[in-house]
Amino acid sequence: MSNNLKGILLTLSSVVSFALMAALVRAVPHVSSFQSSFFRFSIGLGIICILGLFRIIPMQFNDRKNLFLRGFIGGIAVYLFYLAIVKLGIGKGSVYVYSYPVFATLFSMIILKEKVEPIKFIPIGAAIGGLILLSLGKSGGSLSGFGWYELIAIGGSLATGLAVVHVKKLHDSDNSYSIFFSQCIVGFWLFLIPSGITQSEGNSSDLVILLLIGLVATVGQLFMTEGFRYVNVTTGSLFQLMVPVLNMLSAYFIFGEEFNTNETIGAFIIIASCFALVLINYRAGIRSRILKMVE
Repeated sequence: MSNNLKGILLTLSSVVSFALMAALVRAVPHVSSFQSSFFRFSIGLGIICILGLFRIIPMQFNDRKNLFLRGFIGGIAVYLFYLAIVKLGIGKGSVYVYSYPVFATLFSMIILKEKVEPIKFIPIGAAIGGLILLSLGKSGGSLSGFGWYELIAIGGSLATGLAVVHVKKLHDSDNSYSIFFSQCIVGFWLFLIPSGITQSEGNSSDLVILLLIGLVATVGQLFMTEGFRYVNVTTGSLFQLMVPVLNMLSAYFIFGEEFNTNETIGAFIIIASCFALVLINYRAGIRSRILKMVE
């Protein structure tokens, strides 16, 4: 098997894993999002510690301050994502949160001082328009349909975008496994007490689903990390944007969620704009490498 095919298969497996994780969260709406988040990080922490113990994966911790910040911000982002799925539905909640490339681009400009080509503001503006259309879809164009949970979902997208910027910064000093570990260990302590306080009576099937959420999320993360070794960042990022598409399909066919015309168009605009941003970033990267070679 060629490295390119191996990378594509690993990345596709991560996409399916993340989509399945979202469906599992949606399947137990009565379970606190604090608990879902805690199980995700606990299982991830256990698995990555075992892999590190047997030296299957390498880990190093250099930029401890930003590793902690990545873990804290990433933990909040996961919780807000799960809450958005439960309150808004897996389709709408996913599209909101997966608009994070827009905010990651803006945060990169502010925090990392990256130069943002003017053309990038076209998909950024289109995505913001898509978010507005998605938010006002069911209310016929008025603000009456925009509530706290829509704000929470957008907050999840902002937090995810900020976490991505920290990941980009950390790749200069730490490897992907160390970055994932930092999210798990900080998330574990972040949600330990809230998970216990909000614990409700459940059954064995709820416990199995919570365990599966943690397992599938960890498998998806490890597959994605390994897949990026064999495919370029653009290919991997484009594949990851398939997750909200799969989530919308499961929302309609499995959970019976309905979308009107405005919401569907808004979701399409958001996803298409994020695709465009990834492609523009790729082309800009090629140009910058060419310029460095010339200089």
